[in-house]
Amino acid sequence: MSNNTLKQNTIPQCPQDAAYMLGKRHNVSDLARKLGVSPNVLGNKLNPDQEFHKLTLGEAVAITELADDNGILDAWSHLRGGVFVKLPEAVCCDEELSDQLMRVSEELGSAMAELRRAREDGVIDPMEFERIKARIMTTVTEALALKTVVHGQVRDLPRHTSTVISKA
Repeated sequence: MSNNTLKQNTIPQCPQDAAYMLGKRHNVSDLARKLGVSPNVLGNKLNPDQEFHKLTLGEAVAITELADDNGILDAWSHLRGGVFVKLPEAVCCDEELSDQLMRVSEELGSAMAELRRAREDGVIDPMEFERIKARIMTTVTEALALKTVVHGQVRDLPRHTSTVISKA
């Protein structure tokens, strides 16, 4: 496996590779202690080339929570043709809406700049496509977060009741 070619801003091709990279980003001994397994066993389970110890779905969920790292979710979503979007927790002001709009614009600009750079030689190669795809997925993530921020701005309108004056 050539994990040394994985860039920090790219999504691993499969959840197993993402689990391996999660182990590289976090203290495996600490995660193992919290899971109640030995660091060697967890290390083996995070290694996609290991034949005997395999990471279970429950363990993948547990280390995602313990590490507060969505790498496995990102890779699984990507594998399924989607994107994992962590929605904002709460929106309390118009400033957050403005900030989110700027993030969407910034990410879209970055995606377009990546596309322009890739097309400079007239050909988009596979590595350039992966970078473009990652930028577009980030843009989509920010756009979906915008939907949540806008939803937080929705307020119910007071209902007006029409008063009927009866003639006596």
